[in-house]
Amino acid sequence: MRSTIAIYLCLLFLAYQLDVQTVQGYTLMTHLAQQANSLQYGLNLANRYNHRYGGSKTRVAFSARANSNQKLSSGNMITFAYHNTNQGSALRGGRYFSAPHSGLYVFTWSIRTYSSKVAYTSIRVNGSIKQKSLCYSGTSSYYDTCSNTVVLYVNKGSTVGIYCDASYAYIASPYSSFSGWEL
Repeated sequence: MRSTIAIYLCLLFLAYQLDVQTVQGYTLMTHLAQQANSLQYGLNLANRYNHRYGGSKTRVAFSARANSNQKLSSGNMITFAYHNTNQGSALRGGRYFSAPHSGLYVFTWSIRTYSSKVAYTSIRVNGSIKQKSLCYSGTSSYYDTCSNTVVLYVNKGSTVGIYCDASYAYIASPYSSFSGWEL
């Protein structure tokens, strides 16, 4: 953006030197000055709302996995304590994501449940369910893994977490994970 402003300033100086041509009542200098003011207004507006292109340059991405087996009752948040990536420090305590600014985010989670067990899970924004997932290995001796992905608009300061949605969820480590990034 700074290079764009520098180009406009050079053009303004050049227009000042060549301010002889008038088109429909506007000189080249007047027209370029209006464009420079519009550009500055846009940059100020983006900075005011902390948009990453005009204000904060922090990119947000995280990836974490469960580091212990968990048996959770309905309404409890699943813990993903081992962080592979936490750029922007938006994943808090391995339990929830806190949006540093408003925008579109992609979230994905993968849950592995024990053999003959079930794991109903959901992703929630500020406690409100946005998407669900079900893992059930039936009566087999095999573990079951399920995944889900969702794109959500999240407001600044909102929290996003993965929750247990049934009587109990049996979460197997280290195969269960939670990841997210900003679009």
